[in-house]
Amino acid sequence: MGEEKNMTLSTGTYLAMALMVGLLAAFYLPMNAAVGRHLDSPLTATITFYTVALISTIVAFLFVGDTSTLKNLGNVPKWLFLTGVASACVVFAITFLIPRIGARQMSLLGIAGQITMAMIVSHFGLLGTPEDPITLKKIIGAGLIFFGVATTVA
Repeated sequence: MGEEKNMTLSTGTYLAMALMVGLLAAFYLPMNAAVGRHLDSPLTATITFYTVALISTIVAFLFVGDTSTLKNLGNVPKWLFLTGVASACVVFAITFLIPRIGARQMSLLGIAGQITMAMIVSHFGLLGTPEDPITLKKIIGAGLIFFGVATTVA
């Protein structure tokens, strides 16, 4: 699995990076919604988002990417490229919804949905993820989060 330029870090560093990604997501999604308001179109904002993202990713790839991995594109099952469709739907929906329900409610409900799906994906080890069976402890933890979401969204 071509890790870009041998990026091997400690588990703690990976966990901190995951937290930072969550912080960044909570900030960039409302930014994209603001772009949508300025353009008067969540769809145009989504196109803008992906254009800038593509350019940024290409620049990053030029600096730290491994061009030899491009030959593996043919090995990817075609249905997995639907991830791009799913990503576009997520970004468009968030760009559309934040101006209507707010960043807090969008984030809370989005997190609840992510926890639900993550538990299912991890339980069954779907898409090559490590299996992490659902336990009573995990159900209680998720339930507490859902209770918090329901309490603050209502």
